[in-house]
Parts: sequence; C-alpha cells; structure tokens
Amino acid sequence: MQFNRGRLAFAGLLVMVTAFTACSENLDSSAGCPLLCPDPGGGIETVTIDPVVLDTTVSALTGLGTEQSLLLATRGDTLDARAVIRFDSIPTRYRRVITDTTSTEITTVDSVLLQMRVDTSGGKVPGPVTIDAYDVNSTEADTLTAAVTALFTPDRLIASRTFAVAELKDTVFFALPPAAILSRRGTRLRLGLRARATGSVQLRIRSTEGAVAPTQLSFRVTPDTAVRRVSLVPYSSTPADQPALAASLDDYTILARGTEGGSSGTLNVGGLPARRVYLRFNIPLFLVDSVDVVRASLLLTQRPNRGVDAADTIRVLPHVGLATVAVTDIAKASQITAVVITDTLTLAPRDSGLKIVEVASVVALWRGQNATETPRALVLLSTTEGQTPLEARFFSAEAAPGLRPRLRISYSTRKSRGLP
Repeated sequence: MQFNRGRLAFAGLLVMVTAFTACSENLDSSAGCPLLCPDPGGGIETVTIDPVVLDTTVSALTGLGTEQSLLLATRGDTLDARAVIRFDSIPTRYRRVITDTTSTEITTVDSVLLQMRVDTSGGKVPGPVTIDAYDVNSTEADTLTAAVTALFTPDRLIASRTFAVAELKDTVFFALPPAAILSRRGTRLRLGLRARATGSVQLRIRSTEGAVAPTQLSFRVTPDTAVRRVSLVPYSSTPADQPALAASLDDYTILARGTEGGSSGTLNVGGLPARRVYLRFNIPLFLVDSVDVVRASLLLTQRPNRGVDAADTIRVLPHVGLATVAVTDIAKASQITAVVITDTLTLAPRDSGLKIVEVASVVALWRGQNATETPRALVLLSTTEGQTPLEARFFSAEAAPGLRPRLRISYSTRKSRGLP
C-alpha cells in the first residue's frame, strides 16, 4: 500500500501543533513539555502587528440541502425561511405481513401523520404557532428559489395545524388528509412547510443530515390493526443522474427572504444565506521561523448587529486555510480548510468591542507551510452555519488602525532544547 506523502506531512504537523498548544497553556514553566517548550529562563516579548493583507466576506457555499436542521421562520421583513420535504415514492400496493409473497392494491388511506423532530435550540416561539403544509410538487429546479416559493399559494394548501408552545418539543405530529396520499399513489408528494404566528416566530426541524430518526410519513391502508402502518422517510428521485445531490434534496430550507449582511467594509460571519470571512496574513518571517511563539491571539473588533435580540448568541470557529495559490477564487479557497483551533469565540451579535481568539496552534502549523505555495489564511465561520439567521460582524482591515484585525504574539528568542 502506498501512502500519500502530503497527508503524512500534514498529520505530522498536526502532532506538532497539539504539543505546541499544550505548551502555550503555561508561560511560566516548561515542566509539562520539556522538549518543545522554551527554556524557562528565556525572556518573553510581545508584539502586536497588522498582518492582514486581504480580508473579505464570502458565500459559505454550503449547498442546498446540507443543513443539519430545517429553519421555519417568519420575522417580519427581515427573514422568511421555509422547508421542503420530499417523498418521491408513494406506493400503490402493500403487503399485509412482511413475509407475504403477494401484495394488495392500496384503495383506502387513513390516519396520515407527518412525524418531525424539533431542534429546540435557537427557537423563538412566543406563543401558539401555526404550521401550514403546501403541495410544492413541480418540475422546476430546486435551486430556483423564486419558482419554488411561488408554489406556497392558498390553492395548494394541504393542511394546517396550530401548536401550543409546550407541544413544540422533541417530536411533533402533523396530520394530513387521506387524499394527500390517495391522489399521489405511484407518484410523489412534496411538502412545503411554513410557520406563522401573531408575531415573529422561528423554529428548527431536524433534517435527514442532522437527525438520528429523521422525519417520517406514515399512514394506514386498512382498518385491520394487525397490518402495520406504511412508513416512508424523505426521499428525492431527482436529479436522477446525480445521486449525491438527489440525497441532499430529500429535505432542505428555502429562503423566500434572507437576512441582510453588514455594510461595506464589514466582515460578516453567519446569516442567511450563510457567509464566512476569509483573512490572509503576511507574517514577519522571524515570528514564524526564528523564535518560539508561546502565545498568539487574533484581535477582532466587533461591530453591533442591531437586527437580532439581545439574548442571542453565536459561536464563531476559526479554521486554517489550506488552499494553494492555484485556487484564485477566494470563495472556493474558503472551503478548503482544517480545524486546528479549539478556542471557539462565543459572542452576542448585538455586542461590540474587542474580541480575542487564541490561534497559537495555527502559527505553529504555518511554520511547516511554504507561504509562496499555500497562503497563510484563516477562515471564520459560524458553528451553526446555514441553520440560523444570526450574524456576527467585525471591522475589516480598511477600518481605523485601532479597529482592524490584528495579531498579538508573545515569543521567546531562546530556541527550544529539543525538536525545532
């Protein structure tokens, strides 16, 4: 068996990063890692630099249907998110028992239930919520948002149900009329879900990607209770020539109206459609190659996002960029990343001021990278990317000097006693 040398090299770097991170936990002693940490007698200096040569907000490019949960939200003129769930194979026949060698035609249907798992995190349900189910079957491509949202019309309404706040926990059952199944035997049923309330409402349903037990559609085909209910899970038959894409379209969130990003010159993380921040650095060579870095902090100045509630929080996780110079599209480069940072920044989008993320592990990784081939970059993204409208905003490198993204690095000029 032949091994990929690039992967082995990267794995080795990650091992070094892990050891380096352990060292950075204690600046006063090297007793925990005597081979890699600086000599305790070496002086530690700290410098703050403006190393960002490129920063921008880019599309997350997460892909339709890849969300861990489906967002149902109606928040005035700021957000309108709906869900589409496909059942592209409604059966025409059933077996009375599994071991039967013959089947019976379905002529009656009763007790049709749509069972959904509710993700209670990040929900905003101030009072009773009505969920409307529409027939959104169409030959239009799912990526044509306007064409799909145009199918949510009164004449396509299948059923509605109002839920009390206490009912929107764990699992909910939504009853559909028998005709919704009978009229679609041998074809497909595609449901469009929309939530509404007296005021703003926001809740999430677990998707096929994010649920151990996904949404299920079940119904009876005979009054005989000895015959099991027919049960179906979300399934998309199109596009037929792209099975991976078809699988992601089993269910997905569709945005009739997304959130607005921050103003020009602002770095935006999160929101809907989801956005990321790409930061490219030019680090003085001696800080990477000639000293022992014992701590490195990314300094970001947050700009307040007043379009969210005061209690809202978002978690921002930096990834290290691995795209080479061959990738000239920054949006695509922001997808080629790895997680080597354990420090997640939790903040309130409405807040402002200085925010700090520890990135010593990234600086250690950069030591093993050739900057002329792989630019030194960080990508900031939300841990709930594509699932929530929350967006954190930061000043960019175009801002005043005291507001720009900066790096604060503490280092020792004494070389380590062991591995370089």
